[in-house]
Parts: sequence; C-alpha cells; structure tokens
Amino acid sequence: MDRILAACRAAEGRNSVGGYGNSGLTPAIRRIAAQLPVGGLAPGSEANTLKSADRLAAKLARLIARQPGSSPEQLAASIGDVIRYAFAFDADSYTEGTLLVHRKLKTQGFELEARRNRWDSSEHKGVFTRWRDPAHGLPFEVHFHTGQSWALTMQMHETYRLITDPATPPADRARLRAQLARAAATVPSPSGWADITDVYADGRERPR
Repeated sequence: MDRILAACRAAEGRNSVGGYGNSGLTPAIRRIAAQLPVGGLAPGSEANTLKSADRLAAKLARLIARQPGSSPEQLAASIGDVIRYAFAFDADSYTEGTLLVHRKLKTQGFELEARRNRWDSSEHKGVFTRWRDPAHGLPFEVHFHTGQSWALTMQMHETYRLITDPATPPADRARLRAQLARAAATVPSPSGWADITDVYADGRERPR
C-alpha cells in the first residue's frame, strides 16, 4: 500500500512539502480547468485529489473482506481512485463542458479506459470516468457534476461510505440506500445528459 501511495503521489505531481511544479497530473488538470469557457474544478474537490493512507487502508480492507481469495497486493493495485478529480458545470453547459474536458485530456495524451453515465441512476448522479496516465502507468478518475449533484455528493459522502462498508448491517444498508435515493431524486438532470455514452473497459461504447 505504501508503494502505491508513493507512486500516485509522484504521478499527481505533489512535492515533499505539498506544492506543485509544472509536471504531474494535478498541474495538467488545473491547466485544462483554466482553459474552460465555463465551469471548472468542483469547489473543494482538490482537497481529496489524493486518497489518504487511512481511506486507502479502509477501502483495501473492504476489498479483502469481499474477495478473501485475492492477495492484498493485487487488490491494492486494482484501486483506481487513489487519484481523483471532479469538474462541475451548470445544467445548460454540462454536456458540452464534459465532452470538452474529454477532448482536452486526450490531447494531453491521457487514455480513456471507462465511462459511466449515471444520470439515470436512483442513487448516483453524474458521469464517472477512469483514465490512464501513460507516463506513470497509473489510473486516475475524473468525475463530472452539476452544482447540485456535487452538493449531493458532498452531503452524502458518509452515507456512501456506510453503504459500501461490509460491517454495515443489511437493514441499515437498505435504510441508507433509501435515504440516498430520496436525496438524489431532488437533483435535476442536465441538458443533453443522454448524449454522453458509456464506455466499457474493453473500449466498447454503448449509446444510451
């Protein structure tokens, strides 16, 4: 786990005192955000760009509980959200802004591995993507929100965590999922959201 965190810290571009130069993922993402005509990085999202050691250990423990036959090293290497970014756009410019960021990421040489459009989900609202940084051979996630779906994500963070925690009793998990669905139902879908296709890990694209 320490090796993965160290590799992700190097890929992200953070130095030993927490600052950034010109190289690395975070400087590249910030440059893309600065070029956008509307929207940008979701407010406060950079505080969670790099998953902390405690959060990574907790996620690894959940994976071990679900897949006891796999080695901890393999499971740790499979975690794709150690580095994560979030963009937010208003509802009218959401689809155009999301696809513009995709084009800019590809221009920077990053490779799209998967995309899930969850605007029709009863619990999770947004578009969630996984990319690969060829320079470091590591995955990272980029999420795309409206202001309201981002606010929901922040508000329900602890609820998400408890739902995925194997220690949460089934009755509590059902109650939490119902609570999450009620909150998600208040978030309107942005204009043109269905035009954003899903992309699978094998590169297949599925129109909605």
